[in-house]
Amino acid sequence: MRNASFSIGQIIHVRDGDMRGVVVDVDEHFQAPGELPDKVRASLPDPEQPWYYILVDGSEEKVYVAEESMHPDLDDSPVDHPGIEQFFRHFDDGRYEPQYLLN
Repeated sequence: MRNASFSIGQIIHVRDGDMRGVVVDVDEHFQAPGELPDKVRASLPDPEQPWYYILVDGSEEKVYVAEESMHPDLDDSPVDHPGIEQFFRHFDDGRYEPQYLLN
């Protein structure tokens, strides 16, 4: 298994779509939310890398992104998303603290 480079509560930038957001969950590898057509599956980035659920800053969107499409965001300001309080307790020093302790 490859280790995830980003962690829950970390603010990141997604190259595809030029989005900023915060990581709320990580999958060890691509977990399709159902059956995908072969043509769609073939166009995805490597499914064996970590994939992340991201709350997108300035919107109500939550996206699923491959690790290769992300890098740390240099802006340490909070993310503006209506779901923040569902996942995080507070924001401190450029990171969010998860609402619940993780195993």
